[in-house]
Amino acid sequence: MTKQREELLSTLENLKKQHRELLLFTVDNLAKSVVIRDTYTGEHSQRVTVFAILLGEQFRLSTEDLELLRFGTPLHDIGKIGIEDAILRKPGKLTTAEFDIMKTHTTKGAEIVSMVPDLASVVPIVRSHHERWDGGGYPDGLEGEAIPHLARIVAVANAFDAMAFDTPYRRGQGAEIAFAEIERQQGLQFDPDVVTAFLQAREKVVEDMDRFEKRDNAHGVRSWVAEPGAADDQRGT
Repeated sequence: MTKQREELLSTLENLKKQHRELLLFTVDNLAKSVVIRDTYTGEHSQRVTVFAILLGEQFRLSTEDLELLRFGTPLHDIGKIGIEDAILRKPGKLTTAEFDIMKTHTTKGAEIVSMVPDLASVVPIVRSHHERWDGGGYPDGLEGEAIPHLARIVAVANAFDAMAFDTPYRRGQGAEIAFAEIERQQGLQFDPDVVTAFLQAREKVVEDMDRFEKRDNAHGVRSWVAEPGAADDQRGT
C-alpha cells in the first residue's frame, strides 16, 4: 500500500510539473506575440515582471501568489496587440480620442487571457493594473482595496519602469526621479503599502536596473524622442 501511495504521489507530482511547464509555454508564446507586435512593449513587460516579483517577495507573498505574478505580469500589456500602429507607435502625444482607444488594452488583454482557462486567475492583473488607489483609474474606476492586490503591485512596477527607462516617445528620467514620483503618488495613484515596500526594496531595484541597462547597451543604443512624463503615463504602459 505504501509503495502504491508513493507511486501515485510521484505520478501526481509529474503531472503537476508537466501542467506548469505547459502553462509557462503558453505564457511565453503569448508574451512573444507582444514582442513581435511592438519590441518596446515586450522589453517593458520583461522588466515589469522582474520588479513585480521583487515586490511580491518583499511582501512575502505566498508561493501561489508569486506564481500568479510570474504568469500574469508578462501579459499585462497583451491587449496592445489589438491597438492600431498609428496609436501604439505614435511618437507624439496622443489625442483624447486616441488615449481612450489606448486604454482599451486592459479590457482587450483581459479578453485574450480569459480564453485560456488555466490563466483565469491572472485576468485581474491584466484588467486592473491601471486602476488608481483614489478611484481615478481605468477601466472600472475601482478604488482602494477593491483593486486586486496583485494588480496594485504590478501598477507600481509598471509606472516605475515607464518613468525610469527610455520609451519610443520619451527619454527615461532615471531611478531617482522615478522613485520620487512613486513616493509622491503614495495614497493617490498607488496603494500606500505597496509604495512603502517598493521604496524599501530600492537597492535591489537599482541593481536590476543596472543589469537591464548593461544588457541593453550590449545590444546597441537607441535614439528616443524626449518628452516630460509622470507616473500616470499616457501610453498606458
